[in-house]
Amino acid sequence: MDIFEADIDKSHRVGVLVCAQASLASLGLLMDVFRMANQMPGSHRFELVRVSNDGAAVRHPDGVLSVDGGVALLAGADLVVVPSMWTQGATAIEHNPRLVEALRDLPEHVLVVAMCSGAYMLAATGRLAGKRATTHWLLAEGLQARYPEIQIDAADNLVQEGGLICSGGSLAGVDACLYAVQMLTDRATARGLAAMLVTDLNRGPQSRFMPSLGMRRHADKEMRRLQDLLESRCHEAWGLGDMAARVHVSVRTLQRRFLAATGMTPVQYLQAARIERSKDLLELERLPVPEVAARVGYQDRVAFGRLFKKMVGMTPAAYRQKHR
Repeated sequence: MDIFEADIDKSHRVGVLVCAQASLASLGLLMDVFRMANQMPGSHRFELVRVSNDGAAVRHPDGVLSVDGGVALLAGADLVVVPSMWTQGATAIEHNPRLVEALRDLPEHVLVVAMCSGAYMLAATGRLAGKRATTHWLLAEGLQARYPEIQIDAADNLVQEGGLICSGGSLAGVDACLYAVQMLTDRATARGLAAMLVTDLNRGPQSRFMPSLGMRRHADKEMRRLQDLLESRCHEAWGLGDMAARVHVSVRTLQRRFLAATGMTPVQYLQAARIERSKDLLELERLPVPEVAARVGYQDRVAFGRLFKKMVGMTPAAYRQKHR
């Protein structure tokens, strides 16, 4: 039997890490999810155990947070949840070494959910090395730079690697908790809980909320000029050599500088520019989808549709219907 297969008639212990860097909204959301789950019909119940670095109440900037004790209470946990730390992920690691050690030493069968920048604390354990993970798209570049051995995929709202589950922005933590409920119980229970929370069980990729054309608040004028070119002439066939020639650098230098400036590769940027232009065409014109694809540089409608759905979270036809 799979180690994550749901048991029947079981109370599940859920360890909740509490620290001064935690987002109160994130803490409240995750606790509400499991408290609401206890109102669901059926035999599965969730016991919430709040744990701090030293076992004492936490002096949070927004008030004192009570806890149930220290990391010893994680013994016997079925699930441990790390709330969002918003922009204080690195600080949380520094000030909560026992929590990091406890995460590192959890048995393999224990599920771990890292909400948003809670991924920093999970990354600090070394357990994500060589694995995929996600976090809020705005923080992904910093997390990737700090832990280059982890494959950060900011486009995904939810990433599971074995028993490790990471989510995107703070509200995506609800998705992660619902997913953990599904793994500990069953899909029907998770679906019913999602309905009670007035949300979807799967809300699609985080890429729907990312600024699709990357960051422009950088000082590299040549890369900004190339961004303008790729946006205005996205329908043209661009190779890396063509892009590099435009800014008078080598391909290798182009790739390094463009990624550093925008958080995207040049090819990713070109794809994003094409998808943004196609969204405009779908909203404003009555062109068939194959013609929309051709107008933004794609002759293969299937490839265009696949990329559009990956980046936008719906098909071109569905996008047109929603936005017209």
